[in-house]
Amino acid sequence: MNTQPEQQTAPENNPAQITLLKIREWGACSDGRDWFREKFPQGGTYGDVMTGLYADKRYGDARWLANKAFDVKNIDSAFIESDVRSIIAATEGVDVDSGNYARAGFSGDYARAGFSGDYAQAGFSGNYAQAGFSGDYAQAGFSGDDARAGFSGYGAQAGFSGDDARAGFSGNDARAECTGENATIAFAGMNGSVSLGKGGAASLAYYDGTRTRFINIYEGEDGIEAGVLYTVKNGEVVRR
Repeated sequence: MNTQPEQQTAPENNPAQITLLKIREWGACSDGRDWFREKFPQGGTYGDVMTGLYADKRYGDARWLANKAFDVKNIDSAFIESDVRSIIAATEGVDVDSGNYARAGFSGDYARAGFSGDYAQAGFSGNYAQAGFSGDYAQAGFSGDDARAGFSGYGAQAGFSGDDARAGFSGNDARAECTGENATIAFAGMNGSVSLGKGGAASLAYYDGTRTRFINIYEGEDGIEAGVLYTVKNGEVVRR
């Protein structure tokens, strides 16, 4: 019987690729390694692995992987788009409203919601919320800890007051404001803007005339202040 060998190393410069060797280096538990070996013997993209974890209700493992992999030092556009797709896929089937102008509020922990229409508005006050927005001009607020959100449309706006938020934006003109600690925010679209709380980090995309590049910012370093909105102009981080 032919079997596929395990993939041990990720393709060079591909932070979106997750392998058994990588999760071993990150200190994955034996049960998690067994699950990964069975589901992804040749490795998988970050988004596919996250989708698989949520499908199997391995929420703790999903949070662990997000904390390990969602590092702005290693994020690129493929990683951000993979993450956004995984969140939207994970919230399929739990749509609050597929039409435009949907509005919804969630107060419990572990809330999951997906919005596919434009101009969606949603608020989440519990911990571990997970939300995906594929329409344009979405607005969302998260006050609980460990929120995870993905936005693929243009003009998305999101606020995070809880700690340890993770969010990805693949559309242009997105804006994220974080007052909680240790948020990690990533933008693959152009003209993104972000404000960070204590310990926060963000990756902002810009076009240099030849290709898309990323600038990483960290609260407390290089003059980046908490509560100040930043964007990239002409390849430089500036206040907005």
